[in-house]
Amino acid sequence: MGLVRYFEEPELRGPVMVIGLRGWPDGGRVSSGSVSYLISKLSAKRFAEIDSSGFYDLTLKRPYVKYRKGVIMEYQLPDNTFHYVGDVLDGGLILFLGEEPSFRWFEYVDALLEVIRRFSVSRVFTVGGLLDRIPHTVEPVVTFSTNSAEEAARLSRLEMDATDYEGPSSVHSLILYRLKQERIVALSLWGHSPYYLSGMDLQTIYHVVKRLSELIGLEVDLNDLKLECDAFRERLDSEVKSNEELRNVVAELENEYYLSRRRPYYVS
Repeated sequence: MGLVRYFEEPELRGPVMVIGLRGWPDGGRVSSGSVSYLISKLSAKRFAEIDSSGFYDLTLKRPYVKYRKGVIMEYQLPDNTFHYVGDVLDGGLILFLGEEPSFRWFEYVDALLEVIRRFSVSRVFTVGGLLDRIPHTVEPVVTFSTNSAEEAARLSRLEMDATDYEGPSSVHSLILYRLKQERIVALSLWGHSPYYLSGMDLQTIYHVVKRLSELIGLEVDLNDLKLECDAFRERLDSEVKSNEELRNVVAELENEYYLSRRRPYYVS
């Protein structure tokens, strides 16, 4: 049996694929939060999954279990699931939500490529999140990387910030590299979250989803997410106001940001 299990064979015609991954490249839960939102908002239907066995160090990514009256009922490894929406864009949309693997990265990407080839995916977008020295009081920074010089030039004309980075990477970079070999254009969007935040950064998620929707031509009403974003910002402002140490951190980052107009260029 292959690495991908199919529950349904949707009729898609050159769909766009969006990839979100939990784990190291999910700072502020921007990656998983953005794709989870789209899955829910668009009522995307699960149609396939990657067999997760052998991809994870289970001492670090513990399986989920359920017991009832002392009897084990469920044992679940980290999940890696494909969802589809057939009635959007020209050929449909595939949304993949998974967990960055600990091992066998090339085989994991091969599983993604199997689905990409099977449905003749036309373009691939990955979403990442990282923690950075940026205050929550400025517009969230969203940077990009791609496997196409033409795409990089196009995005630069849209005044998007390109990544200049050299160092350790996540599986996102391997996805871009392998797709370049397949001659499939792929783009990675990274939302930069303030390092002092804990939990989900709804403000950055909103800006990433908005930018992603614009780039793929997806018409989706984001008013609900904007309301959550605004409420999140109000709670955070209130917390900063009542916490002197946090106020000092934010003031320092604001000063750093406005003096340099810094745009952090970090990718993984």
